[in-house]
Amino acid sequence: MHKIWIAALFIMGTTWIGLPVWAMEMEMEVEESESGSAKLHMHGYGELHYNVPKDGGNSNMDLHRMVWGLSYEFNDRISLHTEVDFEHSAQEMELEFAHIDFLITPAINMRAGLMLMPVGPLNEYHEPTLFYSVERPTVQKVIIPTTWQEGGAGLFGSPIEGLRYRVYVVAGLAGEKIRAKDGIRAGRGKGAGGENKPQTGEDLAIVARLEYSPISGLDLGASYYNGKVDQLNNIAGDPSVAIMEGDVRVRISGIDFRALYAKVDIDDANQINAAFSNNVAEEMVGWYVELAYHLGQALQTDWDLVPFYRMEEANTQDVVPAGVTAELQYNQKISTYGLAFFPHPQVALKVDFQNIEDDAGGDADQYNLGMAYMF
Repeated sequence: MHKIWIAALFIMGTTWIGLPVWAMEMEMEVEESESGSAKLHMHGYGELHYNVPKDGGNSNMDLHRMVWGLSYEFNDRISLHTEVDFEHSAQEMELEFAHIDFLITPAINMRAGLMLMPVGPLNEYHEPTLFYSVERPTVQKVIIPTTWQEGGAGLFGSPIEGLRYRVYVVAGLAGEKIRAKDGIRAGRGKGAGGENKPQTGEDLAIVARLEYSPISGLDLGASYYNGKVDQLNNIAGDPSVAIMEGDVRVRISGIDFRALYAKVDIDDANQINAAFSNNVAEEMVGWYVELAYHLGQALQTDWDLVPFYRMEEANTQDVVPAGVTAELQYNQKISTYGLAFFPHPQVALKVDFQNIEDDAGGDADQYNLGMAYMF
């Protein structure tokens, strides 16, 4: 833990104290690519959350994320892209991605390294100014485990105007960590192998996403994932996980509509339960619909104020194997409505209210406040 603090203090010190010599030297030494643009690029994002339960419980103030990324162009066709996440005021550190892109043609290019999984519209592009609520949608936490990254390699490109694809072969999930509480989330390998987890690449998976924008303001997406999850645990039946997802976004005259449906199928879930007693379901399902309106666009201002409403359902126990009792508290229905104010397109102040119900009779209300930025 002390190493994380030392790294964070070093970075903060070299960034904020006066006019840092390090930054001056870096700026002076940055080369230009063949196209004349800078070869080294920096980006980042962050968000502060304040969660206040309405009916008892503890309020929580959390600098949830501070993320810094660097990209480097070796030449006009080969580039490196990296991002490090300092979570919960830098108490935890995570490598979000680190991959090399090899540009060949617009239609077909190669990528290798630690990559964000192209499942759903949020996992690859999850900067907090790109969604309106303080917290990410629950469906894209427990059904699609955003943020989700794995090591591997694959192809990406745009063969025709408006059509984009990614297809990768990556390390598979760890079946012993799939559970009722948060689905496949704990099974992510995140590229962290080594001596402590030498088996994280024993089972591989294929993941793909297709996006199509036939006209301006309409975006369609579909994702697919399939892979074994044994990872040398010798689980009987050699279980696997398949994910199917579809999403749509419509933007017209200030109106912003989004919808998503995702389903997780676990083959031989009963064998995982026999080995680890995790109460794993055969099917997990999640969906949401969201409607927002951009007042700034209607008023033609430099700022934007976006009221929104989202209804979603996330059920990690939708269909359970014989002999397993569904845990009803993990079938949640969440209503979220609020406001997001953008004084600048890359800066947001958010406030929303959530009602969370479950099939076990749970009913909780919560207020959320947030600050978000990206650059």
